[in-house]
Amino acid sequence: MILHAPFYGTGSWLTGEHLPGWRSICAVLGLAFTGCISMQGPAKAQDSGKKTAVLELYTSQGCKSCPKADQNFAKYADDPNVLALSFHVNYWDYMGWRDTLATQENTDRQNAYRNSFNARMIYTPQAIINGTTEVNGRDSEAVQAQIAANKLDVPVSITQLDDGRLSIDIGAGKKPEAPVHVVLFYFRDSVTIPITEGENAGEAVTYRNTVRDTNTIGMWDGKPLKIEIPASELKRKDVSGCAVVLQETRDDNSLGPIHGAAMFKQKKPIGL
Repeated sequence: MILHAPFYGTGSWLTGEHLPGWRSICAVLGLAFTGCISMQGPAKAQDSGKKTAVLELYTSQGCKSCPKADQNFAKYADDPNVLALSFHVNYWDYMGWRDTLATQENTDRQNAYRNSFNARMIYTPQAIINGTTEVNGRDSEAVQAQIAANKLDVPVSITQLDDGRLSIDIGAGKKPEAPVHVVLFYFRDSVTIPITEGENAGEAVTYRNTVRDTNTIGMWDGKPLKIEIPASELKRKDVSGCAVVLQETRDDNSLGPIHGAAMFKQKKPIGL
């Protein structure tokens, strides 16, 4: 069964127990579950769902060790087989330079991985592959080895319809043991930041696929699922594109394996 929902879906697979405040969010945004009726128009662009790995880089403009990792990461931002996202964190802001791309949400996500890996602390640059393995982001050989060794197992695609809506199609897979969230990341494709203070003073670093906002938009239970996003979302958030990730979330709020992913980039980014 395929479910259709404009931006946020509702139904038996999505309850307030999994996503606090879900009903109130839908009420405020005027969103409703549309059952199995599809009102889609023809597709005009899409990510075909061939991503084999998700690479997350946790980085900071205030970290002396990060520019090399940012440079290594850039090649994966253009790799059609890898969904690469960079998350700027804010815990180095006290060292003389406030990261202009950092968010507390990104830092919280890295802390959730700290719980997953039973680590004592978080650090930059940290690379995480498919939610299961972490290596130093400066170690390009280790990053490449883990990307080659870890493969996604659920097909996901993003199609843009003629009216501008984005249709996310998630295929079938083995029923997950833990709840799997459908997470949407909004990102900017490329931005160059001149750094005038702190450890990287004098550098102008180009950052790729920097995450600016994160939303959980559904739950996946192993069955095919379709979710639609209004065209206004990308323009409203002033971003280049979005990425969808299927990821297990545990009872202690730590993050588990990623099962599937897809990315959509606008040909002409809005607001950039």
